[in-house]
Amino acid sequence: MLRDGGLRLRPVRLPDDIAPAVAWYSDPEVMRFSAGDEKASYDAEMIGRMYDYLADLGELYIIELEVSGEWIAIGDVTLAPDTMPMVIGVAEYRSQGYGKRVLQLLVDRARELGWRELRVKGIYTFNTRSQRLFASLGFVQVGDVFDDGGHDSVRFVKQL
Repeated sequence: MLRDGGLRLRPVRLPDDIAPAVAWYSDPEVMRFSAGDEKASYDAEMIGRMYDYLADLGELYIIELEVSGEWIAIGDVTLAPDTMPMVIGVAEYRSQGYGKRVLQLLVDRARELGWRELRVKGIYTFNTRSQRLFASLGFVQVGDVFDDGGHDSVRFVKQL
C-alpha cells in the first residue's frame, strides 16, 4: 500500500473493486480522456478484463481518499514500466491535486523498485490537463503516436 496522508493507493481486490468502477467508466469525461470516445462506456465484464490485463502489466491500485474517517474509492491507476494509466473516476475529486499526489507516489515506488525510467505510452493531444500533470513531475515529451482509433497522442518519459 502506498500512502500520502489522507490519500492511499491500495492493491486492487478482484472482483470487489469492479462494481465501483462501473460508474467511473460510464462517465463521458472519463471515457473521452481514457478511451477517446465520450459516448463509450465499460460494463463490469469489460472492466474485469481491463483490470486483469493491467494487473499482468504491473501494479494495479485503487485510489482512495479518507473522508470522515472512511476510505472511499475515487479511481484507479497502474504502475508499469511502459504505461501509467490513471483515472480519477469521481468528478468532484478531479482537478484538486490528487492526480499529482498519485503520480508522485508512483514515481517514488518505481525508484524503490530500482527502475531507471518510466514511460507513458500516450496521452491524447486534447488531454492537456494530463500532459501538464506529467510534465510538472519531470516527464518529458518524446514523440507522437496514433492509437487504434486514430487519435493523436503524445509519449512521455521520465528518467529516475
